[in-house]
Amino acid sequence: MFKVIYIRNADPVFFTELDDRLQNCLRKLGVDVIQVELEDLYFEWEAGKISFYNKGELIDFDGVMNWGYMSPKHMQDFNYFIEAAESAGKVTLHSTNAEKILQSKLLQGLRFAKHGVPIPKSMAAFTVNTIKQTVRSNFTQQEKGVVKALDGYGGDGVQLARGQDEIISMASKEVWKNHQSVIQKFIPDSIGRSVRALCMNGQLILACEFSDTGSDFRSNNGYHESLKLVNKMDQFKRYEEVALKAVNAIEPNLTIGGVDILDSEVHGLQVLEVNGWSDLWDSERITGIDTFQKVADSYLARLKRHYHKE
Repeated sequence: MFKVIYIRNADPVFFTELDDRLQNCLRKLGVDVIQVELEDLYFEWEAGKISFYNKGELIDFDGVMNWGYMSPKHMQDFNYFIEAAESAGKVTLHSTNAEKILQSKLLQGLRFAKHGVPIPKSMAAFTVNTIKQTVRSNFTQQEKGVVKALDGYGGDGVQLARGQDEIISMASKEVWKNHQSVIQKFIPDSIGRSVRALCMNGQLILACEFSDTGSDFRSNNGYHESLKLVNKMDQFKRYEEVALKAVNAIEPNLTIGGVDILDSEVHGLQVLEVNGWSDLWDSERITGIDTFQKVADSYLARLKRHYHKE
């Protein structure tokens, strides 16, 4: 039996029930799950040894499970902990290398470009002067563009800019705040719509569409009356190739990756990003697929692959 510590999300506003359900799904598979709090964990190291403690007690475990984005300080602490766990030979939900890429739209974009994943043309610059140069060489005076802060999720930090001046202004403000952003070409014929293709362990599990019938150009900016979800399982094969290409660009057999895809009549399928902690509730509700159990199955497969090698 595998022993797994489950780190409950340190900012549990949206994740408490989700954490509980994922733990129960793991237990159904025979995994010994122990819930821990990030604030109670610490680790020590010396030559050839890394030791982990929970509430001051030495703990041993085979893997670490978790779910969800956190505030910046908690996110930093969590990333250090899983780096230590992986260094000690423990199994994390994602490898630390994959985690870094999943938490950065910029790093994802570079992986997509390297592996030939279809994406809207994107650019990054680090000063106001270079922002002006890249925007003026890639956009006409009135052309719309999208500016994405690297630390946002669920549509937060994604802004639609109307013309060169506004693109430059939005991206420059991120620089002034010591933040980095990605500037991206806007694809107008898919406004307010995106397909979520949920992949686990090298397979596409489901496909559904988020559609905002209101005035917001984003398809998944929170939950409100104009947000609609559409089951896209009848077009499963249409999205399979590009979705798997996107997750494999990050890491083969990625435990879970929710691929956001624009389905454009003009440009074809275009990948926006991959979410390492994807929506599970709505995807399950609209397709009838037990997404939580699928996550548990995929993580158990990762555990088995890891310990089979040793």
